[in-house]
Amino acid sequence: MKKLQIVADENILLLDEFFSPIADISKVDGRNISAAQVREADALVLRSTAQVDAALLHNSDVTFVGTCTIGIDHLDTAYMDSRKISWSNAPGCNANGVVDYAISALNHAWQVHGIDPRQSTIGVVGVGNVGGRLLKRLQAAGLKVLCSDPPRQAAGLDPELPYTNLQDLLQQADIICLHTPLIKQGHWATLAMLDAEAIKQLRSGTVLISAGRGEVVVQPALLERLQKQADLYVYLDVWQAEPNINPAIMPYCQIVTPHIAGHSLEGKVRGTESIYQALCQHFDLPVTQALAPLLPEPGVRRIEVSAEASLPEILNVACNSVYNLAQDDARTRQTLALATSEAVAKGFDSLRKHYPVRREFATLEVAGIVNAEHRRLLQGFGFKVASASEQH
Repeated sequence: MKKLQIVADENILLLDEFFSPIADISKVDGRNISAAQVREADALVLRSTAQVDAALLHNSDVTFVGTCTIGIDHLDTAYMDSRKISWSNAPGCNANGVVDYAISALNHAWQVHGIDPRQSTIGVVGVGNVGGRLLKRLQAAGLKVLCSDPPRQAAGLDPELPYTNLQDLLQQADIICLHTPLIKQGHWATLAMLDAEAIKQLRSGTVLISAGRGEVVVQPALLERLQKQADLYVYLDVWQAEPNINPAIMPYCQIVTPHIAGHSLEGKVRGTESIYQALCQHFDLPVTQALAPLLPEPGVRRIEVSAEASLPEILNVACNSVYNLAQDDARTRQTLALATSEAVAKGFDSLRKHYPVRREFATLEVAGIVNAEHRRLLQGFGFKVASASEQH
């Protein structure tokens, strides 16, 4: 049987392991992919950096496009539907990684600024694959939460959730987590959702965690607020005009990262597996590869804390044993702070391309916790907690 011809982003993890048994793979720079490169391909396997539209696909042999990511705002799905080109994304593939990122930001705010999440109201804007999982983890940890997701609420989805409107959430929440998709037009548009007026509504001392889509926040308005008042704690992972970002806001943020919230190893390879399965279905091929045997053992699988350890101490060591958010921040600032505009874009992409291996909270077991509240919060946040019989 003749192998398929696949053009794929060179940065997709486990690309060869999943696809080489069924295809000849041409690896390209996804952000700069051209029509000439895809003309004779049967399928494209890409990420969110690639714009897939008529200009790319016209006069090509492509019948399947897969993006190993949650979002599809980089795909012209209407054009592909009109050409009967099948397409697939990987909803939820990196959701747990983004949730880990948000909880790492909560931990940072607690350790550095003394903002105790147990004494805070946490607002989650957008409760789909990512925000919905974050909300459930926060609730499981025993924290007070609100959420805003007008289309889900209007559709009667998850009626048990603590819905409120965006304006009330912005005024009531001490910590705000943004996890909406980018919807550019229509009744439920999220483009510029946090505009200058909304940013003015944020109470002094609010923690703002932006790990959804950069264009949801009007970044110049946020910068203006921070320059004038410097009274918000901002954790910024997504930016306007990536990779041609404006680093001017970095000195005013607590943490800055280059759109890597979902870049856990598990998140990346779940996306690869999902698109592999969709491609096999499209071309009527048997699924012969599976993810589990391809995942390496985590470097740290278990830690033990003393019975006298405080909850902030336990959470901090658990988070940093899996994912040290401050290291990502330091790398980002070192790479981008003094760069020229051309170097900023290259540096932003380089940080993403050469991102170190990061695992998810669920790979770590924490032993030694005897306090019931401490156990509930750690388990709720996504860590394994050893039972009393497993403590030693």
